[in-house]
Amino acid sequence: MQRLFSRRWIVGGVLVWLGGCRAAVSGSGQGARSDRFKGVGLVLVTDAVPGAEMLGVEFFDQNDTRPFYAKSRLVQRNREIMAYPGGRVPEQVRVVWHDSNKIVGRPDNPRLDTYAGRVVGDYTIPVASRIPDEVLREIRSRGGALRLKFRLKPDGVLFGWDIERPGGGISIFEMPGGDFLDTRY
Repeated sequence: MQRLFSRRWIVGGVLVWLGGCRAAVSGSGQGARSDRFKGVGLVLVTDAVPGAEMLGVEFFDQNDTRPFYAKSRLVQRNREIMAYPGGRVPEQVRVVWHDSNKIVGRPDNPRLDTYAGRVVGDYTIPVASRIPDEVLREIRSRGGALRLKFRLKPDGVLFGWDIERPGGGISIFEMPGGDFLDTRY
C-alpha cells in the first residue's frame, strides 16, 4: 500500500511538473498560437488588386522552406478559394513573386521546384496575431470557417479575414477585418 501511494505521488508530481512546462511553452511562440485556433476550420483566399499581375507566386509559413501555396500567375480574375493547407494558422506568412513563371529546380535542392527569374516581391506579414479572439469565439459558438485572405499588389500584400457560413446555397460572410473588408468578389 505504501509503495502504491508513493507511485501516485510521484506520477502526480510529474504530471503537475509537465503541466507547468506545457504552460510555459504555450505562453511563448507557436504553442500559444496553435491552441488559440484549435478546432477552427480554415479557408485560404488569394487574389491580386485590379490591374496587377504577379508571376511565380509562392507562400511560405515561418517554419517551412517549401511553399504551402504556389501559383504561376495571380491576377484578380483567377482568385482561388481552397481549404487552407496544413491545418494551422501561421504566425507569419512570407509571400514571394518573380519576374517569370517558368518552373525550375531550386539551386539548394533540385528535387524541389521554384520559379525562375528575379524576385520582384518579397513580403513577410503577421497573420495569427492579427485575428481577433472575438472572431474565434463566434466561430466556436455559431459555426463557420475562418477565411484567411491574401491580396497581392505591386508594392505589398494585404491581409484580411472573415467568417464563412453556409447560407442556403450561397455562403454568408461575417465579421470581416484586416487590410480590406471585401467579402464578395
